[in-house]
Amino acid sequence: MKRWLLVFVMGAACRAPAPAGEGGRGARLVSLHDVTTEALVRMGAADRLAGIAELVSPAPEVRAALAGVRRVAGAESILALAPTAVVGLAVVAEQDPELVAALRARGIEVYLARPRTLDEVFEMVREVGRRVGAGAGAERAVAAVRGRVAAAPAPAGAGAGAGRVAPRLFVYDGGDPPFTAGGETVLSDLIARAGARNVFADLAAGWTHVSWEEVIAREPTHVVINDYLAEGGAAGRDQGWALAAALARKRATLGAMPRLAGLPVLALPLGQVLGGLGSADAFERLRALVVGSAG
Repeated sequence: MKRWLLVFVMGAACRAPAPAGEGGRGARLVSLHDVTTEALVRMGAADRLAGIAELVSPAPEVRAALAGVRRVAGAESILALAPTAVVGLAVVAEQDPELVAALRARGIEVYLARPRTLDEVFEMVREVGRRVGAGAGAERAVAAVRGRVAAAPAPAGAGAGAGRVAPRLFVYDGGDPPFTAGGETVLSDLIARAGARNVFADLAAGWTHVSWEEVIAREPTHVVINDYLAEGGAAGRDQGWALAAALARKRATLGAMPRLAGLPVLALPLGQVLGGLGSADAFERLRALVVGSAG
């Protein structure tokens, strides 16, 4: 499995001309990240997919919609499908620049997005939709997420000058030193929209390493753990056990630190924090945490 499928650190967005064919008709896309793959499914354009990178953490309905789509794992398998464009997140270029260079050398358009906010997720969805002539479907997908965000109940005292103290969230992806969400991540934006505060929102970084001393000094009131297993679906038994063990280790690591051990923990499925349309699910769960803490 390519490393860029599980890496969060994303480089600059890359834009290119629209694909051959008026309005994207005849487009054959290869998608190299769950985020762009899910976007194509949600906008009703799964039939424009010639191939996809193996899914990491898709929602069950997304996996079902892609059951017959060819899987790719490198330049040779992508070129064999003769795509009009390749889409994904900019982490692909950071982790496999030779792949991107090889595709562009063959004249294949490559669009790699770097969403840092929910609004930038919407722009990414629109850009992908434009490449397959599915602008209307892209707008419907964006509107659905906007509607869910707007419909979420507000926490008690919000906007009323009641002096409500926002929960302070530490995002723990894993590792030692811990890997967390800086201020330039979609998850940090979602936390703010939900009425909470990412304790590392002031870091001008994406996903980054910090020290445990820094975590404790920022006095979080809650912990968000990235759960790599929750939506994995296709993981084999051994892989599933390994991922479950990894989640247990994250909880144990937190439990071994007196200043963090007693904090409430929210485990978010990986697919909800990657920076795609699954952000709606993450937002709703974060807002529920905020509402619950205010009650």
